[in-house]
Amino acid sequence: MGAATKLNHEFLLTKLDELPTLPTIVYELSQVISDPMSSTTDVEKIMQNDVSLTTKVLKLVNSAYYAIPGGVSNLGRAIAYIGFDTVHQLVLSASIINALDTKGPSEFDMNQFWTHSVGVGIAAETIAKTVGHSLPADLFTCGLVHDMGKVALFTIDRESMLAIVQKARGSELSYLEAEQAMGLPTHAEIGKMLGEKWRLPQQIQAVALHHHQENNMKRGGISSDLNQVVDIVFLANLLVHALKFGNSGHSKILGVSQDVMKRLTVGSNTEFKTLLKQIKTNLEKAADFIRIIGSQ
Repeated sequence: MGAATKLNHEFLLTKLDELPTLPTIVYELSQVISDPMSSTTDVEKIMQNDVSLTTKVLKLVNSAYYAIPGGVSNLGRAIAYIGFDTVHQLVLSASIINALDTKGPSEFDMNQFWTHSVGVGIAAETIAKTVGHSLPADLFTCGLVHDMGKVALFTIDRESMLAIVQKARGSELSYLEAEQAMGLPTHAEIGKMLGEKWRLPQQIQAVALHHHQENNMKRGGISSDLNQVVDIVFLANLLVHALKFGNSGHSKILGVSQDVMKRLTVGSNTEFKTLLKQIKTNLEKAADFIRIIGSQ
């Protein structure tokens, strides 16, 4: 049975239900961090229940991206440097990636995929800081997992995902255009379905579904705050593709949206050049982060 005839929403729902759920630590940590009375000790107590996840988070915190003087060996010190929200977002990011098990050889270069994904996360966080978003670390996670629909499909139906990649590369299409040309559910739809299954934050679900939708009037009436989040990841994704940082399944480069840049107030030539320079600088620190986040 070919990919185009097998892959439909009913099939996807069935297969997505077979994926593991996220560890309870993700939801417990979310509750603790949203409580203003919580302390570093409260977070550490929860993290003690998942040694492997804690180890990965500490490795990420010790990467060159954060450049903490002398490094950190425990969560308390990590939180002191990068804050509750960033630690929470690293836990969430690592948990999502761990749940999407992609072990084994394949025609698709998963290292290049995660390189692109980390790049979008870094670019999104950089843009968020530039435009004054209150929680830039949240945008890192949104950028990192914006394409989770692709890796979810790779996990549950490798044949279909590889067929889309082959179509994109052979016909010089974007991955989305290849999906549409083949009449398949898009990775944006799959990402939204996965976000609902895992009860992920609304901003991650919105980004998963709308990160290719330039027109903010066609995003289902989401709030202005969510529209800004989508705009940030939309722009970050285009820039990382243009910089050829990693590869997410296609090589087509699309032009940067002037409308999105204006909405984010980075529309002037000087503002854009400054932003792009900062993104490039931050991407240079990403090697360790990519290696750690991509390891299972």
